[in-house]
Amino acid sequence: MNDEKVITPFEIGVLAALTVIGKAIAMNPHLDLESLKKDAQAVMSAMPDHPKWQGGEKRIHQAPIESLLAGTEKVLR
Repeated sequence: MNDEKVITPFEIGVLAALTVIGKAIAMNPHLDLESLKKDAQAVMSAMPDHPKWQGGEKRIHQAPIESLLAGTEKVLR
């Protein structure tokens, strides 16, 4: 059985929005960004690795947090 899922346009939009939110969060000078990343990794490691998006390595459960973290990387500190 193939458990790969196809990403929908809505899901792409949500992930893009989370990237923008991650950037906005990282712009807060009072934020401990390393602590945020550590907490995010802990949450993602507790989530299952499957299913994954069709044709890729992205794991569905971790995709929102990964997008948020990708947004934080767009800010120079």
